[in-house]
Amino acid sequence: MPPTTRVSKRAMGQLPKKATRQYASAGGLSGEARPSTAAAAAVEEGVAQQGHSGPAEAAAEAQQPRIIEHGDRKVEASEGGVKMALDTDSLLAEFENLASYAGGTGGDGGSGGRSGGNGSWAVGQRPDIETEKLRKEMDPLELRAIVKIIPERIYSMVIHPDTQRDLMFAGDKVGNVALWDCTDAGKLVGSVQSSSVRNGAAGNVGDDGEDEWEDEGEEERVWGKWWHWNAHSGRKSISWLKFRPNQPSSIYHSSYDRTLRVTHFETGMSEEVIDGDHWSEEALLHSFDFDPTGNELSDDKGGLIWRDLRQPKESAKRWDIDRYKVGCISINQANPNLAATAHVKRDMCLWDLSTLRGLPETAEPAEVQDKARILAYEHEYACSSAYFDPTGTRLATTSYDDSIRVWNVEPSKPRAIARKEFEPLRRIAHNCQVGRYVTVLRAHWSTVPSLPPHLHVGDMRRTIDLISPDGVTVKWFHNLDAITAVPAVTAAHPTVAGKYYGGAASGKVSFWSDPLEENFE
Repeated sequence: MPPTTRVSKRAMGQLPKKATRQYASAGGLSGEARPSTAAAAAVEEGVAQQGHSGPAEAAAEAQQPRIIEHGDRKVEASEGGVKMALDTDSLLAEFENLASYAGGTGGDGGSGGRSGGNGSWAVGQRPDIETEKLRKEMDPLELRAIVKIIPERIYSMVIHPDTQRDLMFAGDKVGNVALWDCTDAGKLVGSVQSSSVRNGAAGNVGDDGEDEWEDEGEEERVWGKWWHWNAHSGRKSISWLKFRPNQPSSIYHSSYDRTLRVTHFETGMSEEVIDGDHWSEEALLHSFDFDPTGNELSDDKGGLIWRDLRQPKESAKRWDIDRYKVGCISINQANPNLAATAHVKRDMCLWDLSTLRGLPETAEPAEVQDKARILAYEHEYACSSAYFDPTGTRLATTSYDDSIRVWNVEPSKPRAIARKEFEPLRRIAHNCQVGRYVTVLRAHWSTVPSLPPHLHVGDMRRTIDLISPDGVTVKWFHNLDAITAVPAVTAAHPTVAGKYYGGAASGKVSFWSDPLEENFE
């Protein structure tokens, strides 16, 4: 933690108890990051009771960074660091549009997309593996655009469920969140079309170096609109982004500043959901997930934090489930009491959350594992991710042993899983040696109802791979002339087929979809 955000216990002890309690729960910062009225009053009261003494003033001043870090604040766009990034007024106008999104379906799935159709996942029922059908569906997809939308290395991405527009969010290494409206990205305005993706931005819009635009006369391609803003304090990485089920009017984001926050599109305000400092100033928040109702939230790092979002923030609980880093959590959509976690000490673990919640927070990891852990599967090296598919009947892990593993799971009988040998259905070779400057690779399940089940994952060969559960790679998204960095972070539209994204260390995002239909008179 930077020195400016650390509050010593000694400084806290110099404030009157009433003032200290106010700070611990303070919220409501303005756009200028000033303390809320209640917090400011507490500061004044504390100083007054100490007779404006030096130590009391110092203690009150020391508290202000913590209030700024943990309080509510208004989103303000940053126009520096990325070329052609738009301003706060236009960002808030876009937020208003997002707040009014009613979750409608139909249409053509936005520009260059396909309707989700009438297909749907049957939760709890394992969908068939249809490799050839998937291959045919993916074959037409091509690179639409590459744009730098965020200043630093991308750590996380998520796609808004809007079926009529293409809206992607990304989080970077220094606490920024970006929004890219790429609905019209790649469209050519003019009388003659060009087949070269490089003749536009092939990714060079907003680059740190010189733009590499080629002269196309009267032609011009559009690349959409993008904004970015500082979503967390202290320039700490945005570790995860996610929308709550059936509530796309807010976006949740966790950070290595040990907090999880939510940004509300209707108000343009950000508020804290979980404060990891409550348990440890060293615990980084790596991942979180929701149950199918969206009312419960889990988060983890060496432990697992649980909060029912219908209850106050102070009701959150934490259990130590390991003595080392837990980097990923996934809640089963067919059985919300079943969770999978990925551990730096090689294990993928399955947990009975109903049992876990009945244990005291003071329970030692050994007791927690004995009573709440269903099983542990050991990889050869660190396990970096573990995700259930949208039906809850399959599980995929990614590991530094250069493998993606796929299991069949029976979510209705989780305890029965431990009574038989739990071995993967497939072990798929995949280079996961990312090194220091590439974000960790994680294989994610597609959630598009009309498509056969498959995974999408970044590849060290600068491609995005689509992999069927039987281990067959049905598509490599590659354009080695345009893509000069590994698209380590991948995302896909949650319901519309044929829309995939890759985020790189440069802050650029590549967008792949069906070819655009461009007609000129």
